[in-house]
Amino acid sequence: MPTAGPAATTAPISGSATAEDAEAKAAAAAAAAAAVEGLSIDQLYREARKAMADQRLVAPAGNNALEFYLAILEKDENNTGAADALRELFPFASGTAEQEINQGNLEEADRIIESLAKADPSNYTLTILRSKLDAKSKQLEQQAAEAAAAAAAPPPTPTPPTSVVDEATQPASDTAAAVDATPQPAPPPAPAVAAPAPQPVAAAPRGESRDVDVVTPSPPSYPRAAARDRQEGWVEVEFTVTADGKVVDAKVTASDPQRVFDREAIRSIERTQFSPRMENGVAVNATVRRRIEFKLGR
Repeated sequence: MPTAGPAATTAPISGSATAEDAEAKAAAAAAAAAAVEGLSIDQLYREARKAMADQRLVAPAGNNALEFYLAILEKDENNTGAADALRELFPFASGTAEQEINQGNLEEADRIIESLAKADPSNYTLTILRSKLDAKSKQLEQQAAEAAAAAAAPPPTPTPPTSVVDEATQPASDTAAAVDATPQPAPPPAPAVAAPAPQPVAAAPRGESRDVDVVTPSPPSYPRAAARDRQEGWVEVEFTVTADGKVVDAKVTASDPQRVFDREAIRSIERTQFSPRMENGVAVNATVRRRIEFKLGR
């Protein structure tokens, strides 16, 4: 059975890509799909294993392990090797999709989600991912609308400065000179009162805020006894990712069947590398809960 390797680190794809960029990506993806369709099952297995070794789990489009294994199942729907590999890839591919959503790369996230739907269409994780994708899309649309409104608003009208007149510098009237011809000392000029300089408003500190992200996943191993007995199940693991990215306090919160897959699920989480949660540019501890599926091919 193929063994899943460390996760791929995908390059960010802007959610505001131009129409030309979208057309170019679609054309490239179509060409890659056509090339994959012409490969035999043995060739697809070789390409899939090479993609795993090169850490191309879900990207780039048309040249990754997830799509190679899906192509094998399209040619042979009863291929248990490809089905097992896809089950091992699923939790880490879904983690990558969530990461792309958090970064605003909605097109890339949607592509990964659609590929996962082909691997396991009834998996509840897909419902969660699609909900997050929709929420992020609405958030970006609202931000774009607010930015457009701010750009269209007229600039504030500047207030003209108030002129200060020094009365001591004005010439005396002719009438006053006729009444008293005796020279009088001029009064000292009144000191000009300078307007206080405006104080700069300190900007509120801002920094990156994001959830915990998977950096390098470690796929779980399928217990031999469970595979021999054709057992399937799932494990829900709760753990803390510290501010320096370490996994601590990993524990099983639920599993079915109990204790059959617990140890491999815990090992998988403890071997996975995460980047910590960021709040305004500061790394903080975060409690995370993940569900790991264990399924056999039909």
